[in-house]
Amino acid sequence: MARGITVILYTTALLAASAHAHFGQGWWDGNNYGDGCPPWATDCDGSDDSGSGDGDGSSSNGISQGALFSDPTQFNKATRILIAHAVIAALVWVMFIPSLAILLRLNLKNPIVLKIHAVGQVLSYVLYVVAAGLGIWLAQQLAPYSDVWDDPHPKLGLAILALAFFQPIFGAVHHSIYKKRAQNADAGKPTKPPGRTVPGRVHLWLGRLLIVLAMINGGLGIRLASFSPFQTDSTSTKAKIAYGVIAATMFLLYLIFVIAFEIRRVRHRSEEVSRREDVIRSKDGLPSYDESEESIGRSSRSSPTARTV
Repeated sequence: MARGITVILYTTALLAASAHAHFGQGWWDGNNYGDGCPPWATDCDGSDDSGSGDGDGSSSNGISQGALFSDPTQFNKATRILIAHAVIAALVWVMFIPSLAILLRLNLKNPIVLKIHAVGQVLSYVLYVVAAGLGIWLAQQLAPYSDVWDDPHPKLGLAILALAFFQPIFGAVHHSIYKKRAQNADAGKPTKPPGRTVPGRVHLWLGRLLIVLAMINGGLGIRLASFSPFQTDSTSTKAKIAYGVIAATMFLLYLIFVIAFEIRRVRHRSEEVSRREDVIRSKDGLPSYDESEESIGRSSRSSPTARTV
């Protein structure tokens, strides 16, 4: 567990550092362009409205410097918003949500684990709403001069935003059904065994799908930014490499925990079935409810802190 937490913290630091290194410096200040020429202008003398050699003030991607931003302050503001959008969205889907899902796979018995998972996921979604709002603002600035809304990045991002809204609902419904079944089983009432429910399965697989799609969408976002006034080819390449390494590392860690949990779950259920069959064979007559297959998993999974993701 300590090793996993260390990896997560280290990956978070790398993600933030790479974002600052690759997005964090505005081009108007001359750090990357000694003549003060913004990155979308192919030939300029450092003034705000000079453009390419043919005098039309457009970059190679057709976005006019003067039309898009009237002064360096506006450009730097947009750059900071891009940084915030990228960092917040990446932290949510590359770090926070996978880490909170992994938390439920650590086989911890403390009831607070489920609360941390639920509250953390809701807060992560709120952060993603903020990131989406920043992205929408950026897209609106570029929309009059490009087909940004036709790009798959904003489309997929908004689809993820909409689907993720239902995740807490599915999780809460599953937990409610599970808890009720566990209480009925403990009281000896006829009930389905407390285990995975239909809302629980939707919550589980939708969550996994969203993590994969969101990580892919982060790469699409870097690709989209490479066509904008905010990045050069060099910074785009570095950002792609940094994000790819970090996202792949976190996804691999998440995948390992998911596979290990599923293997442990199947093995545990198989052992329970085998144990109850042995008890039944050693007795005469019909088995009691506690010995029947209907109650399999009740004793080990009747706690309200059942894993839902």
